[in-house]
Amino acid sequence: MSTAPQTQSTGCPYHAAVMPTDGTPFRPSPRFAAWRAEAPATRLTADDGNVGWFVTGYDLARQVLEDTRFSMTHQRHPVGHHVFSDHVMPDSDLVHAFMAGNVLSLDPPQHTRIRRTVVGRFSVRSVRGRLPALRAFIERRLDEIVAAGSTADLFWDFGVPVSVFAHCRVLGIPEHRSGEFADIFAAEELRPGEMVEFARAMLELKRDDLGEDTISDILRSELTDAERLGITAVLMGSGRDAIAFMIPTTTVSLLTNPEQLEVLRRDPSLIRPAVEEFVRFHAMFVSAHPRTVAEDVTLQGIDFRAGESVWVSTVAPNRDGDRFADPDTFDVTRDAYGHIAFGHGIHGCIGQQLARVVIAEAITQLLDRLPSLRLVDAEQLEPLPFAGPLPTYSPGRVHVAW
Repeated sequence: MSTAPQTQSTGCPYHAAVMPTDGTPFRPSPRFAAWRAEAPATRLTADDGNVGWFVTGYDLARQVLEDTRFSMTHQRHPVGHHVFSDHVMPDSDLVHAFMAGNVLSLDPPQHTRIRRTVVGRFSVRSVRGRLPALRAFIERRLDEIVAAGSTADLFWDFGVPVSVFAHCRVLGIPEHRSGEFADIFAAEELRPGEMVEFARAMLELKRDDLGEDTISDILRSELTDAERLGITAVLMGSGRDAIAFMIPTTTVSLLTNPEQLEVLRRDPSLIRPAVEEFVRFHAMFVSAHPRTVAEDVTLQGIDFRAGESVWVSTVAPNRDGDRFADPDTFDVTRDAYGHIAFGHGIHGCIGQQLARVVIAEAITQLLDRLPSLRLVDAEQLEPLPFAGPLPTYSPGRVHVAW
């Protein structure tokens, strides 16, 4: 049970909850709804003993994500260790270089200056210009899957290759290095040192071969070498996993909700707007990147004290019944705009337009090519360990047949 209202502002650790691990992308932990019914934020004890606030209410989540008094610096995660902390990447030079351009842990004006360098390649117009190449790749990948037999793992055989292709195209990673990129960034075990070293290698490779891509834009910019390395590593390590997760996870919901599947089969044009419901219902981030309260602030009756950690869930607010009617129902005709699956505010996901296009195209072609598609089993239908130190749902294996 969450902290009683009269004790919420005290920060008393003896009344703090712990992060529940009994949820799935289809049925989040019921504790989130129970906490939200009492207050829009709950005291939570992290794995390292740090006590902060876990935000579950939709309106409060948007307020916190918009408010620069909640700083992205000095992050402390609710579970495990930060992937680029000294604990897991002991080379201090690599840590410094990464953090110099890590827009996920910077505040304005540094954040604004660095982010401005890369957003152009992720605009709606730019991403849609990549659609013909993306469409052709998905067609080829489905040809290969069908040729290999009558079963597949939709995560490793489809979601991961599609996400890798899209990421490499937008970033500017040459095709002959895409396998190495996948080996490092799509691995089940994070290897942060190798991730930063690969980013360094790609910057060197592209330095004398600039093109119309993100890494080239970074090299053309006035960023420092450390900032260039940091933002390149961040972009390589962010977003691709969410696309790879969302494609098979959405397919599981469609195959286990045949009436919703039939709606999309009858009118495939609904798939593109339905992506908003796909990502709302299956929000991946149980907690977004941590914030630290920069100065005392009170929002919706919650007293946030300077120095406290704040963890904004994207899963729980997207299931807030005050914002979304019947929020635990998967409805592909729902107007789900306004969800925070991609975050919100100045730190909203840079690649969200790319994600929308890739997910829509992958689901469209999958349903068209495999009309007899059926679910064999999916590990994610039962609770799995979080996918990393930032608490996110794991895709697991999704076995299908046709």
